[in-house]
Amino acid sequence: MVDESLSQFLILLVGCSSGLSVGIASGTAESFIVPFLTIYLAASVYQAIGTSLLIDGIIGGTAGVIFLLKGNVKFKSVILVVITGIIGAAIGGIFTTGTPEIGLKIAIAVVLITLGVTLLRGGVKRNVEYVNSKISFNWFKKRKVFSSTIFGLIVGFASGFSGMGSSGIVTFFLIFIMEYDLHTSIGTSLLMMLFIAGSGALSHGLQGEVIWSIALIAGIGAAIGGILGSLFANKIDEEKLGRLIGGIIVILGLLVTFNIAGFSL
Repeated sequence: MVDESLSQFLILLVGCSSGLSVGIASGTAESFIVPFLTIYLAASVYQAIGTSLLIDGIIGGTAGVIFLLKGNVKFKSVILVVITGIIGAAIGGIFTTGTPEIGLKIAIAVVLITLGVTLLRGGVKRNVEYVNSKISFNWFKKRKVFSSTIFGLIVGFASGFSGMGSSGIVTFFLIFIMEYDLHTSIGTSLLMMLFIAGSGALSHGLQGEVIWSIALIAGIGAAIGGILGSLFANKIDEEKLGRLIGGIIVILGLLVTFNIAGFSL
């Protein structure tokens, strides 16, 4: 009884932590939920991915609404990304079963740590200006319909396949291609994650790859954390928020690395 109560408390705590992280900095609950479920609760990686996507959808809905109420969501311009993302996530969820995860996890860890360190060192504005000075996005900006379609399909597929919520990568698409400011990018990407991650979760759920009892407890914690995190994110200026995001991303990358190495978290 004590062990069961402790497990339920830890599930709630992990859900709340993932909600805080994603609500503040966008990103995904995958780095929290998948290692916890596979290591501590001995769930299959496929069940962990499906459950993580459902929790990401819950965070996207709760935190995204907070940003919406604060006026930091521009949804109309990204409807096409949402539609193609939903399609991609549903397809990605079908292809997960039987696919090795180790190579993808290594790539995720490298990207997270590199991106996090970059934001920690330069903040947001400086890095956006630097990237724009080195890479021209004009071709994509002039072809927003094409860019939105292809990007939505790719991000949706990656989300449904790997369990990573779409919010983090969508944020950068909104910054560089749609030219949103950081707060609006985060808020819009969170609300988009409700639909894209939700589609991936549904795809996994239909294959029996969602642990509903755990998702319910973690989802409550994630909703609370998402609301608190988004309220905090809306009050902090963009440069401080950018550096905070960088720190969180580095931690998430290290968590994935430790998971790959076989350490218990």
